[in-house]
Amino acid sequence: MTLDRVELPDLWKLSWRDVDPAARPAVDRADVAEVVRTLPPVAEMPPAGADLRVTGFWYDRMTAALVERLGVWVAGWKYTIEVEDHKEYGLIPLWRAVPPPVTTPAETLARLADSVMAWDELLAELATDAGDRFAAITQPVLDDTGDSPAWRAVQRNPKRIVFPESGAHRLPHPSKLSWADADPTGRVFDRDTVPGVVAAAVASAELPSPDADWRLADLWLEQVTTSLIDRYGLWTVGWRWSVGEGDLDGGPVGSWCCFSDSVTTPEATAAKVSAAVVEWHEWLEDLAERFDRFLPLPAGDLDGWELAVAHLLTAVGDRTQYESGWYGCCRTVLGWFLAAADIGATRRKELLDHALAGRFERWVEPPRAVVESVAEHIAKGQAAGDRA
Repeated sequence: MTLDRVELPDLWKLSWRDVDPAARPAVDRADVAEVVRTLPPVAEMPPAGADLRVTGFWYDRMTAALVERLGVWVAGWKYTIEVEDHKEYGLIPLWRAVPPPVTTPAETLARLADSVMAWDELLAELATDAGDRFAAITQPVLDDTGDSPAWRAVQRNPKRIVFPESGAHRLPHPSKLSWADADPTGRVFDRDTVPGVVAAAVASAELPSPDADWRLADLWLEQVTTSLIDRYGLWTVGWRWSVGEGDLDGGPVGSWCCFSDSVTTPEATAAKVSAAVVEWHEWLEDLAERFDRFLPLPAGDLDGWELAVAHLLTAVGDRTQYESGWYGCCRTVLGWFLAAADIGATRRKELLDHALAGRFERWVEPPRAVVESVAEHIAKGQAAGDRA
C-alpha cells in the first residue's frame, strides 16, 4: 500500500451546488458497483481483520478515487445524518461515519457501493426534505441562491460528528504505568543492545515519510514500541514521552520530539529512537535514586514529606522545561513516589486530586509558593489519611 498522504475534499466546506443531485447525471446502482470494483486502490484492499487504522487509510484512498471518477459530491459516502436532541444545544444534526467492515473483497466492495447509493439517496432527500425529517432544524432561506435549506441545516454549527473507533492507542501512555512497571531497580538492561534491537525494529516495517498520514505513522510507532516491549519490558513505552508538544506531550525525553520532526532516514531515525530509549531509562534511574534519597518516610515527618515532594516537583519541572502539559508528568512522578512509599492507589488519587487540581498551567513555571503549597497539602494529606 502506498504511504502517501491522501488529500480529500473538505466535506464541511462543500456547497449545495457541489452535492446537488440535480446538478449532475443520475447514478445507477449497477454503474456505481462497476466503478467501485475497478478503482485502482481495490488491488491493495487490506485483509479481513486488519487494523482499523489500515482500513481507514484504504477507505480514504478509495474515496479519493471515487471523487476522481464520480465527482466531489461522493466525498460524504460514509456518512449518515440524523437529528439529535443535544442536552446543551437542543436539536442539532448528528453526522455519523459508518464505513463498512473489510471482509471479503466481494462483500466489502458491494457494501461500499451500497453506501455510495445511500449517500446519493440522502442528498436527494436533502434537496427537498419531502419527509420533513430535517424540518425541525431548518431555517427559512432569505436569498435566491437555490441552496437546499435542509443541506444548510445539516452543515451549520453546532453539529456533532461521530467517528468509529480507530483502534489506535492500544499501548498504554507512560503516565499509566505503575511504579512496579517503571522502577528500574534490579532490572537487567544492557543499553549497548538497544541500537541493534531498534535497527531491527525499524527495518521490519516500511518507514513512512515525515508527513505521512497520522494513522500510518501511529502504526509504525506502535510496531517499534511493541518490539521494544517484547525485548525489554512495558516500561519502554515512555521513550516517546517527549518534552513539549511532542508525540505524547509534556514529558522528560529530549532525544525524540515527534514523528514529523524526528523521522528522516531509517538509520538516523533508529539512532534517535535508541537515544530516546536510553534517555528514558536514565530518567527512571534518576527517579529511583531520588526516591531512595527520601524513603522511607514516617507519616508524621511532615517536613521530610514537604521537602521530598517539593524536590520532585522541581526535578520534573526542570526536566520537562515546564513546556506544554508538563504537569501530567509531574502527577505521574508524584504518584510513583507515593506508590514507592506504600500508599494505596485510592489514597494516592485522592491526595493528588486534592493537591494538584488547578494549581499548575501549561507552559508556566509555578511560583515557589505554589510548589510549597502543593508539597504541604500532600504531606498533611498522607499523614491524616488511611495509607491503604
